Amino acid sequence: MLPGAFGTLPSDSQALLRSSARTGRWSRGELLFHPDDPADTLHVLTRGAVRLYRLGSGAREVTIDVPGVGDLVGVRALVPGEQYGVYAEAIDDSEALLLGREPLTRLMAAQPAVGVAVTEQVTRQARGAQERLSGLVFMEVSQRLARALLALAEREGEWHDGTLALRERVSHQDLAHMAGSTRETVTKLLGDFRGRGLLDLGYRRIILTDREGLEHLVREPVR
Repeated sequence: MLPGAFGTLPSDSQALLRSSARTGRWSRGELLFHPDDPADTLHVLTRGAVRLYRLGSGAREVTIDVPGVGDLVGVRALVPGEQYGVYAEAIDDSEALLLGREPLTRLMAAQPAVGVAVTEQVTRQARGAQERLSGLVFMEVSQRLARALLALAEREGEWHDGTLALRERVSHQDLAHMAGSTRETVTKLLGDFRGRGLLDLGYRRIILTDREGLEHLVREPVR
């Protein structure tokens, strides 16, 4: 079954979508595309996560978003003549279905439900981008970090007896990108969260131990 909004499609539509796409794979740290590349391919993430960023003043990297499994990457491909406008970097070993504009257009004409799913997924992600921007303006770093941890938990599986281990390769820098902060600040806050009993830190491993506590922290920053 396909992830995200595409998972609600009938099985025959999902099969047609897969047959219309090719598969792309990237190792952690590899770029999917550059800002000046022609936006001719829509990426449907089926594994891993990708960081979208631009270069600010002094070549400082500014993270725009961190799409995960089920999300679309390179949505400018839906508009003819566009460039991607951002760097897309795999922050984990990642995989995606690659849909060229012409095959996707033919598929949506033959299967209108696919077009509905694309629209739904774009809308979801636009809402998420708005929430991220609002968080950068109105939320403390501790709140944004708690929200990032819960978002990862939602992507990666079910809580068992109140705990959930995140994937091994999530780094403090990855979390900093997601929370719009620095690695040093995130490392300090993770230690504080551990002291509060919200999580446990192992070797290259983060185990969430208090979901309700993290949800409360999203509403109320660390004092």
